[in-house]
Amino acid sequence: MNILLVEDDPAQAVAVEKTMQQSRHTISKANSGESAIRYLMTHEVDLVVLDWQLAGVAGFEVLHWIRDNLGREPAVLFLTSRVLEVDILRALDAGADEYIVKPFRAIELVARVGALLRRTDPNEKTESVISVGPYVFDPARRSVTLHGNAIELTAKEFDVASFIFANAGRAVSRDLLVKLAWGRELEATSRTVDTHIYRLRRKLALHPRNGVRLSTVYTHGYRLDEVAVTDTVEAADAPAPAPEATACAANA
Repeated sequence: MNILLVEDDPAQAVAVEKTMQQSRHTISKANSGESAIRYLMTHEVDLVVLDWQLAGVAGFEVLHWIRDNLGREPAVLFLTSRVLEVDILRALDAGADEYIVKPFRAIELVARVGALLRRTDPNEKTESVISVGPYVFDPARRSVTLHGNAIELTAKEFDVASFIFANAGRAVSRDLLVKLAWGRELEATSRTVDTHIYRLRRKLALHPRNGVRLSTVYTHGYRLDEVAVTDTVEAADAPAPAPEATACAANA
């Protein structure tokens, strides 16, 4: 499969290329955002390994160009020295699939690259569709629908949501979600998982009217349960008792 490495530091480019050569994939290089875009306009690639801090057109702008012009493919892995959580969230929200902080560990880079390429490999075995109530997750296409309508999720949001739905009826630990979606431990004070859960509640409309309830399990994590839509909707839609009736009941 084809990989484009975008890195303007020659020493870093050599180190990354040497590490990724273990995967035996075709690796092309660009030393600027402009040359990366020119290359992508005329060549098909499966993965872009992208530095954020590039002279001229920054890596973040290259990411925007890719998603605006090429859609969800190719996969994009940010390899950068920017370590602030706000930067990581910004990149993931803009469409990055993975984020590794420099100095990188060779074993981690190889693992992340391999995982991303397996997602885009059409010869990979198709994963089972996950269906809970009106929600349908397709891991192969990395898509989700609610009542047949597509919902756009970032890569990390999809990873978190699909795992929670695949384990409906069971408590899922916060630590396990972190390791599955981020591949590493986050600081104890990090609100990254909570932020993703908050966004998923809104984007997926996770409430009983859609037949599900997402609960927080104190000190542990989260639990998704399928609930009876009819009962919850009727209860929610039932008119409140008239003030006069309430007063009569109180005085009875």
